[in-house]
Amino acid sequence: PDCGDFSAIASEYADDFIAWTAYNSITVPPKQALTRSAGACPLSCGTCEDHLMTACCVLLDVTSRCDQHCPWCFAEAGGAGEQDPTLDEIERRYDRLLELGEERPFNIQISGGEPTVRDDLPQIIRMGRDKGFDYIQLNTNGRRLGQDDSYAGLLAEAGLTTVFLQFDGMNDGIYREMRGEPLLDVKKRAIENCASARLPVTLVPTVLRGVNLDDIGAMFKYLLDNLHVIKGIHFQPASFFGRYPDGESGDSERVTMFGLMREIERQTGGAIRREELIPISTGHPLCCFCSSFLAERDGSVTSLVTEAQKEKGASCCCSTEPDPLDIIKKDRDYVLNKWTVSSRGDAEDRSAGPSFDEELDWLRSHMFTISGMAFMDMSNLDAERLKRCRVQYFTEDERLIPFCAYNSVYRK
Repeated sequence: PDCGDFSAIASEYADDFIAWTAYNSITVPPKQALTRSAGACPLSCGTCEDHLMTACCVLLDVTSRCDQHCPWCFAEAGGAGEQDPTLDEIERRYDRLLELGEERPFNIQISGGEPTVRDDLPQIIRMGRDKGFDYIQLNTNGRRLGQDDSYAGLLAEAGLTTVFLQFDGMNDGIYREMRGEPLLDVKKRAIENCASARLPVTLVPTVLRGVNLDDIGAMFKYLLDNLHVIKGIHFQPASFFGRYPDGESGDSERVTMFGLMREIERQTGGAIRREELIPISTGHPLCCFCSSFLAERDGSVTSLVTEAQKEKGASCCCSTEPDPLDIIKKDRDYVLNKWTVSSRGDAEDRSAGPSFDEELDWLRSHMFTISGMAFMDMSNLDAERLKRCRVQYFTEDERLIPFCAYNSVYRK
């Protein structure tokens, strides 16, 4: 009451919101608390004993340096910054994460800053794989991947699982607005180099109303044209933290998760229907959606979402009394198994008739995901969502902090 009234748009469609929040998400608490609760979330993240969900994906910032200066940057990277952590420090963080993880190690996202400015990035990836992390994902703007034709091969050889590629649309007007320079050609070249290295790519658009919200259909077509290397699109509506231009975030600019799902359906001509876009089964239903699809030989798209998943969530375990460790393993393996390329490439030439293995390989090469994550900022931070967060930063002082809390409250 001391703060007065305020509001932030959650959905333009009340019925969508009510139906979505009816999902009964599963919570599996962390293995151990790392801080003590101060009684007011999120002022004692670490995570504290009040946190309800162990991490699926843990972000490791390996640098604060960057080779771009995007007007939109949640990390506000690219300034003088701090000194990069050494390989010994990164090794200690890997070891600590192995201690904190359950039976199946966390999925790791290497982030920054721009991680590829580190020449020892292949060593960092190889170190993580050698220690037993099955899934290591690179969060990158793709500049080095596009400019150095051999670089993707080095990362693939080191054991990188997938490239999470900043990709905001199909014309350079979008990149000039959001990244300050034309970048479409370097993005396409990065994707071509990843294809040559058999390194799968997920496109990651930051979605902003009035800039690239209307470009979803073009990005979807580009995905279908490049399924041999692009395995999904992970939409991220812009959150108003980091280097957001001065001024308050307004409802006129914000893209909600529900508005995004309707735009996906509209701009794909119904190939992706919003009823096929469902919450994940763990965490909080308002955080994200993820669904799998198959591009058929006749050009149509088939949803791979089952009725059980529609009822329980995208990565659900269907047992009536699921083992928490089994839930965590399946939750982390869901991502590991979705964002991979086939072992034989596109495998289009099957004139002699496909074998069973060839048919499975064709299916894998034509599967893709459509997903989205609605991050929070200071204007709509929701403690109930934070307590169920499954995407967490591992900090230099060895705390695990929910992504939205870290970027809104804790990032320096």
